[in-house]
Amino acid sequence: MDSAASGSEPSHFRTTAWSVVAGAQDIDGESRERCLSKLCRTYWKPIYYYMRRRRLNHDDALDITQEYFATFLEKNFVAAADREKGKFRTFVLVTVNRFLSKQIAKRNRHEAKRSIHIPVEDGEEEFILTELSHGETAEDDFNRRWALSLIEETMNKMEAECDDGRKRLYYETFKLFIDSQSSTRPLSYRDMAEKLGVTEGDVTNFLHRGRNVFQKLLRNEIRQSVSSESEIDEEIEALKEYLRK
Repeated sequence: MDSAASGSEPSHFRTTAWSVVAGAQDIDGESRERCLSKLCRTYWKPIYYYMRRRRLNHDDALDITQEYFATFLEKNFVAAADREKGKFRTFVLVTVNRFLSKQIAKRNRHEAKRSIHIPVEDGEEEFILTELSHGETAEDDFNRRWALSLIEETMNKMEAECDDGRKRLYYETFKLFIDSQSSTRPLSYRDMAEKLGVTEGDVTNFLHRGRNVFQKLLRNEIRQSVSSESEIDEEIEALKEYLRK
């Protein structure tokens, strides 16, 4: 299994998002691919959808998102980043806005529809652009999608960490619980026990342990993009707020 997927990357990949981006400039091909992959996993969707909210159509949003990442690396945008001046995602959004403002003059854009369904290649996620909630801005949507990307990345790492034995049930129980929360009728512990083939007591135990694993991994993910340990709790509260909107 790839070390990045298993969460066992070298220690320098656990420092900050800044070093991950800098690592994408490394002449070591393996290091570059690993760093770029991590950056894209977290920020590609938030940036793409932010482009859509700025009234770009699907094709232009895809093109400019790809151009942004290429330019970010080629021009070494990260050299201007200062950890003392704010969160990494704030820095990303500032550079996206500057980049987009230069692209606007070069492209003819069509009015984006309020709700768009775009098919993509088989096996890939479909891009669905829904209406913003009342009072929600494109920046709010960017932050919410950042939160979703962070949760998705953390869940992927949790699955890799709980890949065998009893720990596999920690992941499956936690994922079943999380997935059911978006339903109009969330699963009860009895429902979950029946689906997993375990007892209700097991569900309580596995869910508790699964939460602990998830929270540890989430804190590790957030640690990569803040300036100090004290900011981790602030980011977790911000993440919860973005997901409630």
